[in-house]
Amino acid sequence: MNWTKKQKQVIDARNRNLLVSAAAGSGKTAVLVERIVQLISDSTHPIDIDKLLVMTFTNAAAAEMRERISLAIEKKLGENPESLHLQAQAALVPHAQITTIDSFCLNLIRNHFNLLDIDPSFRIGDEGELILLKADVMEQMLEEYYGRGDEVFERFVDTYATGKSDSGIEDYIMQVYTFAQSNPFPKEWMNQCKKEMELVAEGNLEETLWMKYLLKDTSLQLKELAGQMREAMDICMEPGGPECYLPNLQEEFEMLNRLAQAGDYETLNQRLRQVSFGRLAAARGKDIDPEKKSLVTECRDRIKKAVGELKEQYGAQTKKEAAQCLLGTKEVVLKLLELAEEFSRRYQETKRDKNVLDFNDLEHYALKILVRLEEGDIVYTETANELSKQFAEILVDEYQDSNDVQETLIESLSGERFGRPNVFMVGDVKQSIYKFRLARPELFMEKYETYTTEESFHQKIELHQNFRSRASVLDSVNAVFYRIMTKNLGNVEYSDEAALHPGAVFEEYQKTEEGADFQVGTPTELLLVDIGKEAMGQADQELADYTSREIEAKVIAAKIRAVTDPENGLGIWDKEKGC
Repeated sequence: MNWTKKQKQVIDARNRNLLVSAAAGSGKTAVLVERIVQLISDSTHPIDIDKLLVMTFTNAAAAEMRERISLAIEKKLGENPESLHLQAQAALVPHAQITTIDSFCLNLIRNHFNLLDIDPSFRIGDEGELILLKADVMEQMLEEYYGRGDEVFERFVDTYATGKSDSGIEDYIMQVYTFAQSNPFPKEWMNQCKKEMELVAEGNLEETLWMKYLLKDTSLQLKELAGQMREAMDICMEPGGPECYLPNLQEEFEMLNRLAQAGDYETLNQRLRQVSFGRLAAARGKDIDPEKKSLVTECRDRIKKAVGELKEQYGAQTKKEAAQCLLGTKEVVLKLLELAEEFSRRYQETKRDKNVLDFNDLEHYALKILVRLEEGDIVYTETANELSKQFAEILVDEYQDSNDVQETLIESLSGERFGRPNVFMVGDVKQSIYKFRLARPELFMEKYETYTTEESFHQKIELHQNFRSRASVLDSVNAVFYRIMTKNLGNVEYSDEAALHPGAVFEEYQKTEEGADFQVGTPTELLLVDIGKEAMGQADQELADYTSREIEAKVIAAKIRAVTDPENGLGIWDKEKGC
């Protein structure tokens, strides 16, 4: 294998926390396997493979990595069959800690169940069983609350129930419970939520975590809108652009920047109340391009609509009025937290009675073995310290999909607190798809922004060469991502460092079975389907019976059919055949 300079850096770097930002098709798995093989076959300081902890995201990925490592060791043994160390590594591979985080936690619990209040003969409940168990616990709990005649609970139901029934309140309780479970210490997270309500009661609105988040998010939105306004201004200054719009747009651009820099709720509220979009000057000259004029006005209309929505949210109430309004919800919000805590307690008791654990239990029981809280600070247990000294390196795949619980687990196992930074993290924040399951790609980005590119104990290396796709594909992807992926959308600024670069050379021409040449790597196509009623026209209204995802699938399938079977392939959409 001819490794690139960056890949060789990743393979050879030692004695540090290393973050590898690996773009799609950059050979991430091959590099990871080679790093492991080099660690265990080093000529001067070889490491036994059972001294490594390799965490993957899925069982399939763990199995594939184990197989690839085994094959690589066999190849090394073929070159040096007398090596007793390599023979030992080949024997250790089946027992090596190449595993998912859940499997690691399960193994940890089975080996240290004496530190927990659980029956060692526990089993992992299947998904269907656990769904039914949660539903039963929820139903019984709500029945009891209904029977108490609790006025605050009744107000909670009136506040959160949807329609004429009380359906939907279970979803809110489950959402709070799920968010709590994604934190290392769920009970402390619940207590923090209660403290937030006390801050509101004291009038300290801007000290709450959620208000800080809302202000930051609003500022990001406004900066994005200002950027769009700047693009509209650039169009105005182009030949054929509606230059007469510039004075208005410049004034509105400055207004958006002032809003983005508000900093606190009171200032934002005051500035939103003063927002005003003036009337654009008439643009009727023959030298004005109608398409450019339309682009500018449509962009400005989108900005006006977005600012109008922000004005409705944050410009309608003063700081004092907003605090009073929120204070009116204090009782029902605290009741929601109470119900989530009560559900958690009952659900845990039910699982304990049935001697069943779920995947949240695996992570949280593992944490109980490794860490504890003392006056708000994390203290590592003797078990955590022993494991930390046992592992020479911890390698985490798909790091962009980690959450706070997993991050705390990794920190408890690392050697950094003993002066041995030894965590290898590889992933790509652009490929983070599990935020809906409360993954936190922000963990990746925090390290990406603070780790150095130079040699250090906390270093980052970027692998941006793609060896999987042709340049025409990469150019097309880059062209789209350069325009849509910003810090606000995707958590990364799509620059030359983040972009995909060709890493392999493909044949330009290829022989068919009939002996004719055809060009390989033809231009890419972007298929667009406008599902708006006006755009579709009356003849295509049958598409309205499908979801947007189904329409997308049908269009792609039709295109594949047209490419693979051009004589019998259908068009992009065949109305008569319905596909």
